[in-house]
Amino acid sequence: MEPAFRESALESLRRGEPPLDLRTLKSITLGEQEGIWHFWRDYYLDDYIACGGSKVKFLTGKPGSGKTHALLLLLEEARQLGYVTFFASARHMRLNKFDSIYQAVLEAVDVESLVSSYCANVIRSLGYEPVQLNPEQDFFTWAQARGRAPDSLRREIQEKLDELYLDRKLNHNFALAFTQLCAHHLGSRRLADEQKETLQEWLKGRPLPARSLKPLKIFTRIDKYNARHMMASFLHLLRLCGRPGLCAVVDDLNALLERGTVGRALYGKAARNEVFESLRQLVDDFAGFAGAFFVFAGRNELIHDAKGGFISYTALWMRIRNEVSGQCPNKFADLFNQDHLVKEIFTGETCLELQQKINEVLGCNSGIRQEDFHCLVESVSMLSPVRRVIEAIVNQCDGGGIDDG
Repeated sequence: MEPAFRESALESLRRGEPPLDLRTLKSITLGEQEGIWHFWRDYYLDDYIACGGSKVKFLTGKPGSGKTHALLLLLEEARQLGYVTFFASARHMRLNKFDSIYQAVLEAVDVESLVSSYCANVIRSLGYEPVQLNPEQDFFTWAQARGRAPDSLRREIQEKLDELYLDRKLNHNFALAFTQLCAHHLGSRRLADEQKETLQEWLKGRPLPARSLKPLKIFTRIDKYNARHMMASFLHLLRLCGRPGLCAVVDDLNALLERGTVGRALYGKAARNEVFESLRQLVDDFAGFAGAFFVFAGRNELIHDAKGGFISYTALWMRIRNEVSGQCPNKFADLFNQDHLVKEIFTGETCLELQQKINEVLGCNSGIRQEDFHCLVESVSMLSPVRRVIEAIVNQCDGGGIDDG
C-alpha cells in the first residue's frame, strides 16, 4: 500500500473511525457473513425494497462498535445493486426539517442521468433503440433525418411525457419540471440554458425567485410542508427510471443529545421532538415511500436517555422497540444493537484474525498475544471491545511496529 494511503488509514483508526478508502475498509472487515449490512442487503435491498417495499432501521451501539463501518459497507452494497445512495451526519445536517433532508438527498443525485434514463424508456416506447442515436444528436433531430414528420413526432413524444404528468403518484409540479427537462433532452422542446438550470435547481429543493419559475409554469417551492410528498415523487420516479430505489443512512444520531462547542444543545427539546415525529412518520408511511431504505445510527444513549432519547417520545418508541428479546441478535428488528452482534462474534480468535489483516494491509508488525486480546474483549468499558482492540494494535504500529516490506 502507498505510504499516504497507509498513513491516512492509520490516522482514521487512531481517531476511532473506519478508513475512508473502500478497499482498505473491506480488507480489514471481519465476519462479513454475520455483518448486519450483509443481512440487510440480502433480505431488504435485494428483496423487499427492490419489490417496492420501504423500511426504516435504527442501529445503536457503544462507541467503536462498528456502526459507521457497517453503514459504509451497506452503501457500497446498495450502489452495486443500482440504488441511489446518501450518507450524512446528524451533526452536520438539521433533521427537524424534512426539506433539509430532501435537499441533502437530491444534492447527491445526478438529475441529468435520471432524465437520460427516462428518455431512453420514451424512445423505446416509440419503437426505437437509444443505442441507435449518435451521442451528440438528440432523438427529435435523429428521427426527422430518418423520415419522421416533425409535427406528428413532437405530438407522440409529448403524449408519452404526459403519461408522467398524469401519474397520480407524482406531484404535478415535480412531474412538470421533470418532463420539461426530458423534452429538452429529446429535442422536441428546447429550453434556454438558464431555464434548464432553474428546473434542475428547483428539483433539488433550492429556493428560487418566483420570476424565474413563472415562465416554466411552476408556482410552488419545495419547503417543509410539501418536501415529504416531493420525496415520495422522487422515489417513484427512480423506479420509473429503472433504479430500485434509495438507500439513505444518517450517522451520529446521538447529536440529538449533544452540546456544541459553546455548551449550547445542538437540538433543543422542541427541535428534537420534531425529529422524532419525522422519524415516526417515516416508520408509518411505508406505502408512500416505496423503494426507500433508511438507516439511522447512533450510540446507546439514544435509547436509555429518559429526557431526550427514543423512550422520551412515546409515539416513536412504541413503534420501534423490541417487544421480544432472546439470546441471539434479531437482525429483523427495527432497532438493532450492534453490541449484541459484537458479543456473539468478537472473540480472542477473531482479534488475532483482525491483527493479521491490519498487519498485512497496513504494513504493521503488531504481535499482541491471544490471552491479551481475551482480557481486552472481556473487560467492561464505555468503549466497545472492537475499539479497544484496534487501539491496541494501532498503538503497536505507532510504537515502531511498522513493516517496511
